[in-house]
Amino acid sequence: MSIYRLISLLAGVACCISSLRAQEQHPASCRTPEVMQEFYTLHPEEATKEMTARQSSIRELKSRPTTITSEPDTYHIAVVFHVYGTTQGGKTVDDALIRGAIDKLNEDFQGRNADFNTVHDQFKPLRATKNISFFLAKLDPEGRPTTGINYYPEASGFANGNGYDALVQADAWDNYRYVNVYVQHDIFGDGTTFNSGVAYYPSSYMSDNKLARIVYNGAYLHTNTDPEFASVLTHEFGHFFNLIHTFERGCTHPNDEVEDTPPCTSAQGCHPSESANLPQNCYGDLINAENYMDYNSGCYKMFTRGQIKRVDTALYFPSRITLWQDSTLASTGLSRPTSIAGSDDRIGNEFKIYPNPVASHITIRRNSPTPYDIQVFNTLGQAIHRSRDNRSTTHIHMEDVPPGLYYIHISDDSGSTVQKITRL
Repeated sequence: MSIYRLISLLAGVACCISSLRAQEQHPASCRTPEVMQEFYTLHPEEATKEMTARQSSIRELKSRPTTITSEPDTYHIAVVFHVYGTTQGGKTVDDALIRGAIDKLNEDFQGRNADFNTVHDQFKPLRATKNISFFLAKLDPEGRPTTGINYYPEASGFANGNGYDALVQADAWDNYRYVNVYVQHDIFGDGTTFNSGVAYYPSSYMSDNKLARIVYNGAYLHTNTDPEFASVLTHEFGHFFNLIHTFERGCTHPNDEVEDTPPCTSAQGCHPSESANLPQNCYGDLINAENYMDYNSGCYKMFTRGQIKRVDTALYFPSRITLWQDSTLASTGLSRPTSIAGSDDRIGNEFKIYPNPVASHITIRRNSPTPYDIQVFNTLGQAIHRSRDNRSTTHIHMEDVPPGLYYIHISDDSGSTVQKITRL
């Protein structure tokens, strides 16, 4: 498989571009191919790595029903906004605007958008939502209180795949704990101010190097634009969690690697009504014109079931899994983990986990015989152990893992607990 085929499959950037001309807010051509070719030319090994990570996550997700019985009721994920200039396109970008944008983002992912029930009749059965709740970080990387919104002098160009890395890194917060959103008016630094946004797909290289990001034009944040076009931010967050344009690679199936999104070309227009048989694709089939990952920004309404399954997989990618872990939520200010060593919650007190530090193996002891799930994560969020047990005593061998900090997550039907373990 050629590197350019891998680029097409994996990508790393997806951009959504709009026009400012008198209410005509339609995307222009996207610069994804140029930016991705630039990135993978510099880092050709990353294409193969990301394909491997995707395949591994899919395998883990498929095995989850038999090995893990619980997942978060809600995937809470911390976001930090870096704002470069409080006036963009003559419109104000302030705390109230950012909070409103987060609210709109959550409405869209959770199916609480006002037009969710007006989806075309053919696609109503395919609608799906995701139990993600994005929140503005309450603690910064040093543990200090924050609004989750940082302001800087005007700057531009952070959407580019190369040439701005040092500037992006200088302001970045830990990519494994926060989704970093950079708000600029001229996102490519080329004097063009009607580009709306760019988002990078999951990449461990980018997260390792503080380059994982969404770059967005403040003029298009809710409520600086109309509610429909404000969902372009949802489109970009979709990319961040590995969703591809529904028109990617043209009218071929499955062009976006999702089975239930009919292939189409860009921006073919909205459905005239909830029952109209328009617009159609090259096969004469009705397209899902109201999909967040299309370019029909006048009628953004839904994700499909297949797309949400793809998001499910992305949440377990090495570069995304740490974002929603209990330890991360504690460090970003949402809540404390259900149990860290020394706390006195009920399920935490039922388990004895020792020794700590550990040299060879961990012992888990419990009085109750009810089944429970065990997961061990490293600090990158990679699962190094998953099992299900109901014995009063079980052992986890650690001889083959590198020294360092690990998190043991134990859950049953009544709750979960997390404990830090140091491998000597």
